[in-house]
Formats: sequence, C-alpha cells, structure tokens
Amino acid sequence: MSAPILDLHSLPSMPATLLRAANPFGKSRGGAALPALALRAHGCRASPVLLERYRAACGFDADGFLPLPYPQVLATPLHLELLGLPDFPYSAMGIVHVRNHIQQHRRVPDTTALTVTCRFEARREVPVGHEFDIETRVESQETGELLWQALSTMLRRHAARREKDGARKAPPEDPRFASSRPASWSIPADTGRRYAQASGDFNPIHLTALTAKPFGFPRAIAHGMWTLARCVAELGEAAHADLLHLECDFKKPLLLPSRVTFQTARESAGVAFRVLSEEGKPHLVGRLG
Repeated sequence: MSAPILDLHSLPSMPATLLRAANPFGKSRGGAALPALALRAHGCRASPVLLERYRAACGFDADGFLPLPYPQVLATPLHLELLGLPDFPYSAMGIVHVRNHIQQHRRVPDTTALTVTCRFEARREVPVGHEFDIETRVESQETGELLWQALSTMLRRHAARREKDGARKAPPEDPRFASSRPASWSIPADTGRRYAQASGDFNPIHLTALTAKPFGFPRAIAHGMWTLARCVAELGEAAHADLLHLECDFKKPLLLPSRVTFQTARESAGVAFRVLSEEGKPHLVGRLG
C-alpha cells in the first residue's frame, strides 16, 4: 500500500468510533480529498460469543470456519475509525453503503489470529452525489498470507437529490430469475437489534422505529450486511469453497418487520441471487462464484 500505515494493537471500540464518525462538526467539505492513511490492527480474532450470535442472527451453522461475509464485521471498527478521521470530509450519518465486492482466497478457521488493514480507495462523482471505496485486507497474522479482501462502496448523496431518490422508477425485470423458485422470508422487527448485538453496529437506524424516524425512516431498517449474510447462509454449500467471489448491490432499504422474497438463478460460473419486497422491488441483488 502507498498510504502511510497506522498500526493498532487491537480493534477500536465500536461505540467510540461510531460517535466520532457521526460527528457533523467540521465536516461537509465536499471538495476535500480523502485521508491518505491506512489503519492496520493486529491480533484480531472472532469472539466465540459474538460469532455464535452472528451465526444465529444470519442462519449459519457452526462448522469451524468464519462465514464468508464475517471478516467485514471485524473490519467495521476500522471503517468507522477512517470515517471519523478529522480530515474526512463527511459525517458518517449521511453515508449509504451501496455495493460490496468480497474476494476470499482461503476459508478462514474461526480461531485464526488475523491482521486487518483498511484504507480509502477511489473517490468519484456520480449523478446523485459522491462515491468512495474502502479497501479491506485480511491476512494471517502468523504467516502474512492474504486470506480475504473486500471493496466496500459508499455514497454521500447531494442534499438536493435526497428527496428525489424515493421517486425513482422501478428497474426492469431481470430475465435471469424468470424460472426461479421464490422462497418467502418473514423478517422480524428485532432483526436489527440481534445483528447489532453480534456485530457491534448499533447505528440507531437499525434498532427501533423511534430511533430510526429522526433519520427519515418510518421503521428500523435491516443492516445491509445482515441481508447479504442471510443470502449467503441460504446458499449453503455453494459458499463453502476456498476461492470465492461475492458481489452485491444494496438497493431499497429493508424496513423491519417485513416479508420478502429470496430468489436464485444458476449461471455458468456461479449463482445470482436477489431479495425482493412484497411490491417486487429489489432490496439486494448479488452474485456468488
């Protein structure tokens, strides 16, 4: 990595980093560059208690390995620490996670000591605002082997465009799912709280209707990474290989509670999947291969 690296001997505290990242003071400098700093935490291990909660919340079995999306949970405190840097131009509360690309090079035993490194990547202007990427690398602390990496794309919307986003036209039907057998999921109201207790991500928009309403949501919304993890758990053995590529686009927020439809479609080198609302609008569209 070309950016200077700040080494940490443990992961930052989630509540403290969330508060710093959400602080609006001194932010909204739209023309400012992203901080050129990488954060690297050593000795990261999955807590057995939190990992058990994660598996229960998302539907994974205990098989001795970290679920494919789980390293992102370990990286989240570092993501928030980056968003809370004094020279980061935005408040985290106005940022939306819109895409994720995960590359697993080898399955990670759930007791492995890991080194997790995160840094900002490209920033670009899009019609609705500014997008930027956070790169995450997860290595074996013992050998230095790269085990897992991800690129998380975040969006900071222009203030003038936020009210218009809800009026966007529904996307055309995806022909890949024409012959798919849909599965109906009933997602309970406490899903956000259960995932927060497993991941440490207690963003108020995910907890209750009362805490979500000040941010413009009529009810709490599910964490996007919960929705992705629930899809991966449903894919079963397809997600148990060593070398895997997982990608997804987060679309419409998933209000809690909800009933949704999960669909899959076989492709030449993997499987496509999506989660639809009762009105047929996509909450998430992804692919595993």
